[in-house]
Amino acid sequence: METIELTRKELYDLVWENPLSKLAKKYNLSDNGLRKVCKRLDIPLPKNGHWQKIQFNKKVIIEKLPVNNKVETSITLNFREDSETIINGEGNELNQLTKELKTSLKNTIIFPEKLTKPNQLIIDAKNDLKTKEPFLYHNMKGLVTTSTGILNITVAPKNVKRALLFMDIFIKALQKRGHKIIVKDGTKIVIDSTELKIELRERLKRKIVKGTYSDYTELEPSNLLSFKLDVYPTKEWADTNTSQIEDKIPNIIAKLELQAIKEKQDAIDREIWHREYERRQKIEQEFKARNEKEIIKTKKLFSDAEKFDKATIYRNFIKATEQKAIQENKLTEELKEWIKWANDKADWFDPFTNKQDELLNENDREDFHKPKQQNYYHR
Repeated sequence: METIELTRKELYDLVWENPLSKLAKKYNLSDNGLRKVCKRLDIPLPKNGHWQKIQFNKKVIIEKLPVNNKVETSITLNFREDSETIINGEGNELNQLTKELKTSLKNTIIFPEKLTKPNQLIIDAKNDLKTKEPFLYHNMKGLVTTSTGILNITVAPKNVKRALLFMDIFIKALQKRGHKIIVKDGTKIVIDSTELKIELRERLKRKIVKGTYSDYTELEPSNLLSFKLDVYPTKEWADTNTSQIEDKIPNIIAKLELQAIKEKQDAIDREIWHREYERRQKIEQEFKARNEKEIIKTKKLFSDAEKFDKATIYRNFIKATEQKAIQENKLTEELKEWIKWANDKADWFDPFTNKQDELLNENDREDFHKPKQQNYYHR
């Protein structure tokens, strides 16, 4: 792991130009660890809300670095190189593949002073950037960016040549590995059918501007290029005080290849999960259908049994009525017709006979089986 020596003033500038969390990661420290370093060197830190104000282009107060002859004038920090960073537990594998690529690509990763037989995508980007003027607004100020359908490059005009050289060598290194780069809904690397979105841009830095009542910051090109892999969590390689992104091509490609393997495995895992989910859903739906069918059959069983029981009661009542009339010698023709009519209704209601009835067929037997109860309201 490389080390870097920063003067007290340099560290002060850094902590007022970048959030602590970002610097801590860069210099292999925890946020709290970096705070302790600044406290030891008597370096003031931005207050809460400082970076949010900058994000919305509001004025902020920059505390001056106090004179203090009793503290150290410099500090040595460990610099975290990309190749030394353990990413999602893949550290050893990433390091090993990076070493292999440094060897296999050493004759490809040679940067000439000017483009030599550039890829057509580079030619298109070069011609496109020639037509662009630097942006004037906050988060793109001083930068030019390629159009839609062109390699995704956003840099200051003076760094266009370097950006094109980097991308040209990067593409050639990719091609040597059997991969390709396409421009479709952004710039994407294609590795074994897996597409990974990337971009090359120049970082902006914050410049302190003296104001009438208080100092404020503006953004301007930093001359530091950054290569970004758009995955979660985002992976980024950038120029540092000790290295440039040109030196990190083997590590970038190694990460891309490992990420493509991960993306492919994730897709397989998602497909397996989806199939298992559909299988469980099918079982659940089949069980639900069986359950509903079983409920219907059971309800019919209970209903038919109750209707049969009621039909038996009706017939017993009809028979008792007839016998009483015979005993009392009151079996009139009119009563005989009623007895026949009543037996027909019992046969219509009985689930065993299920006799058709010209007038009642349109009615549901359940309405007669369980008539709706009337509500009576009492004052």
